[in-house]
Amino acid sequence: MKIVCRKKTALGSKKEAILIPVFRNIETLKPLTGKKLDEEIKKILDSDFFNFEETEIKSFYLEINKKLKKIYLMSIPKEIEEYREYMKLGNKFAEIVKKDKIYTFSMLAFEDLYSERKDFNYTKSFVEGIYFGLYEFDKYKSDSNDYELEEIEIITNSNKTKKIFDSELPLLDTIFKNIYIVRDLVNTPHSDLYPEKFAQFIKSFETDRLKVTILNYEDLVKEEFNLIVAVGKGGANKPCLVKIEYKGRPESKDNIALVGKGVTFDSGGMNLKPTGHIETMKTDMAGAATVFGIVKTLHDLEEKVNVYCYLPLVENIISNNSYKPGDIIKSKSGKTVEILNTDAEGRLILADALYEATQTDPDVIIDMATLTGACVVALGSYCAGLFSNRRFLAKNILDLSYDLAEDIWELPLFEDYEKRIKGDISDLINIAKKRGEAGSIIAALFLQQFVDNYPWIHLDIAGPAYIEDKHHIFGKGATGFGLRLVYQFIKKYYTQ
Repeated sequence: MKIVCRKKTALGSKKEAILIPVFRNIETLKPLTGKKLDEEIKKILDSDFFNFEETEIKSFYLEINKKLKKIYLMSIPKEIEEYREYMKLGNKFAEIVKKDKIYTFSMLAFEDLYSERKDFNYTKSFVEGIYFGLYEFDKYKSDSNDYELEEIEIITNSNKTKKIFDSELPLLDTIFKNIYIVRDLVNTPHSDLYPEKFAQFIKSFETDRLKVTILNYEDLVKEEFNLIVAVGKGGANKPCLVKIEYKGRPESKDNIALVGKGVTFDSGGMNLKPTGHIETMKTDMAGAATVFGIVKTLHDLEEKVNVYCYLPLVENIISNNSYKPGDIIKSKSGKTVEILNTDAEGRLILADALYEATQTDPDVIIDMATLTGACVVALGSYCAGLFSNRRFLAKNILDLSYDLAEDIWELPLFEDYEKRIKGDISDLINIAKKRGEAGSIIAALFLQQFVDNYPWIHLDIAGPAYIEDKHHIFGKGATGFGLRLVYQFIKKYYTQ
């Protein structure tokens, strides 16, 4: 989708429709709309047609330059609100333009309507909401919708606003193309996205600056990624490890490491998941999909940073070759793990990948995983759990999350709970001896055993990665949650 900003009036718009944001007792819009349109809007606002109700959007037709145009009036807050409120409006407006089959429209910049403002993120947030609202996953429907919004023209009378929008808004299309890729991957059924196929999909995006290496089952066995092998060996589709290397600063040895959980289907293994929990387990690879989306975005926008990604891809399936409770497995790090529950498989494959991530001496390791149902119990479907072994890292990423509407909440790494994952006949056990409490913390403490005290962030995205009920910003199904957050975190603190 093309996003342009022009210094003009709405009366000069050549698009199919015009969106006019208004609030009660708004002063004249003439400098932004032109005289004729301003007069028509004033008549409507003085009538009973428009009531300034929250999120109200109404439309009418007006002949402009001998062409009939659809004019949308949208009620916005009179006082500046949080960015997420504008994202919600954008999502709602996306539903309307899809229904009305509007392919191009002009809109007034919100910033020009507020006499006092702290920044230029209101229109940007609105456009982000539109992107979220436009997404549909209908490839498996016989009557799929081929609608696609082609262009948004943002109208301003401010040179400063135009300069900022010209530099920032076009980036959104690249970011959201990658969010759409993530959402498509997570929504795709396992029959069409098993480990090898997922790996080859990632490989198809390889460039001179984005190197993709795939370690197959035999490679994993040879290189002693034993936890990944154990979890994935029961499936007909054998596991693999995808390594992605992006060199945005080839002259530097500084780098960050990203790790994503890629369980393309999780049956629970021998500890089989019951009905009511197994149906959406195609989504258990959302961490890997999101990490791929992040590094692809960094690559596409040519950010000056070096990134190594590690994506262990497995299917956790029951067979005569599946790993079993009671097995003791030596990890890539050398630590041994006794398996007490085969449905705690994500932490196992992440353990091998996290240890591998330490080998490049990274400035920070970030892992993303749909790791625990306990995190959903604690924080619900709209919020991810955050764990970190460095307070400054937790604060830095928390400071970014709220404005992006990608909510995270820090949970503690209680040292006293570490004894619960210590084994009697092995170094570690993969679930706590004490059952039924602190499941997300226990899982994070397990992962911490494999990061060798490198600065580390763990994001448990089990809730917001896939939302079964429609969210007012992200919509329904796979959300792409975390891509914008981690991208912005890396861009702010690690790019040159």
